[in-house]
Amino acid sequence: MKQPNNIIIVLFMGLALMGCKRYDQDYKSDFLKNKENVYPGLASNLHYYPGNLRVELVWHPSPDPTISNYVVKWNNGMDSTIVPATTQNPADSISVVIPNLKEYVYSFKLIAKDKDGNSSIGQSIDNVRVYGNAFAANLSNRPPDPAKPYVYNNDGSVSINFIKADSNNVSTVIKYTDNTGAARQKTVAAKDNSVMISDLKFGTPITYQSTYVPVKNAIDDFFVPDADDFPIIYEIAEVNKSKMTAVHLPSDVSSAYGWELPYLWDKSTNEPGFHTPGQNFPIWFTIDLGNPTELARLKLWQRTSGLYNYGNPKVFEIWGTNNPNSNGDYSGWTKLASFTSVKPSGLPTGQNSTEDANFAAQGESFTFPPGGAPVRYIRFKIFQTWGNTNYFHALEITLFAPVK
Repeated sequence: MKQPNNIIIVLFMGLALMGCKRYDQDYKSDFLKNKENVYPGLASNLHYYPGNLRVELVWHPSPDPTISNYVVKWNNGMDSTIVPATTQNPADSISVVIPNLKEYVYSFKLIAKDKDGNSSIGQSIDNVRVYGNAFAANLSNRPPDPAKPYVYNNDGSVSINFIKADSNNVSTVIKYTDNTGAARQKTVAAKDNSVMISDLKFGTPITYQSTYVPVKNAIDDFFVPDADDFPIIYEIAEVNKSKMTAVHLPSDVSSAYGWELPYLWDKSTNEPGFHTPGQNFPIWFTIDLGNPTELARLKLWQRTSGLYNYGNPKVFEIWGTNNPNSNGDYSGWTKLASFTSVKPSGLPTGQNSTEDANFAAQGESFTFPPGGAPVRYIRFKIFQTWGNTNYFHALEITLFAPVK
């Protein structure tokens, strides 16, 4: 009784096996083209560096030795480029720069292909930012130092000074005319705050234009769209010392030890100079220049027997007016500059290097901010000396005015 049932079961199993085999053959024929489906290996660490209307894609290649190239696709696959697989060493990098993009956020897909045309499943990198004119339009040039945009140096050169650079600043290009009339340029790196120009033609225009990167490791620098004008730097000439006279206003400090105020401009850097008695700081004294004068530079010679010590000035201000009040107060006076003396070696008080001595022997140079109003009377206001004393001394001063 059971035998016919067993025969029927065997027949059904046979038919099922034949059906599966037929389906397998059809699948291979219709969908796999009688080939096994092969997926090349994936690349790793796909990343990017943005640029100006372009981007650089970088990845570590797959170790799969069959890979012959990589296809990069973007704009939903409407645009693509082929990159040869120059290495299969995952420690190496392969890169490609995609140009002619828009200022936009993109998605890219990287597909590996082998020599038989098989494709990997692909890998994507999203939120790829591309920069352009809109980014550059929001940039501004690195500003000059407002307190000291430039300095006249003893060797006839000038130093142009800038404030600390923004973290994304790369450089600032300075364009000027040299003393032969030729166009020149110098570049100030972001890490530097000044640049020296030894061949400037005084009184001629100077411009500056900065470059930035949108992010660290960007492949392009972006210039600020327009250059800005730097303050004009004029040639300078000594103020006539023969017209300078001492003024003694009620609040002014007096002299001591026979070192009188007029010795400060007697054209001698030898002793005596000007010395004050002991008195609570700040102290000040007044000089008549003879004529209203726009000041550009001051040179001051310390007392060499106490170099960077005793009563030699360290922190002081220069004030100016054309009409000093007879009571000696500061009404009508304008602060022209704040200065701090610098010791090149930085050694402690009482220790001086040869560099310190040579620097002081030339007269220390101080530059006034440009565009100051002409004044006839100036006032030295002393806040601190190198020896932290309650008196001041110096041997000589020379003042300079711009020649316009």
